[in-house]
Amino acid sequence: MTDKIPPYDYQVWFKGSRRPVPMAGMHEDHIRWQCDPKKPVKIKRITINEETTPDEPMGPKGSVINYPADYDAGFKILKEWVDSEGGPPEDVRMRLRELFIDYTPVEKKKTK
Repeated sequence: MTDKIPPYDYQVWFKGSRRPVPMAGMHEDHIRWQCDPKKPVKIKRITINEETTPDEPMGPKGSVINYPADYDAGFKILKEWVDSEGGPPEDVRMRLRELFIDYTPVEKKKTK
């Protein structure tokens, strides 16, 4: 946890102020020394929780990290998903046509 390594984050209130002033210091005496000649009314140590995103492994378990990406297989997976949703919206289909990509979703069988 990074909370145990100084300097710590503090909120300091002074006489006549309603809002705290954010400060960083080693301990409360250090904050008081930084405030000289003002005298703090209240000092409160705060913890800032940093959001961490979990690491997601690339590739199957036991794979090599520096393996080149297989874009063709990835785009086939994405195309199957888009086709299952009924194809791309009309504005996206027109932008693809500007890139000389003719996207026509595969017709599904209507009978079982």
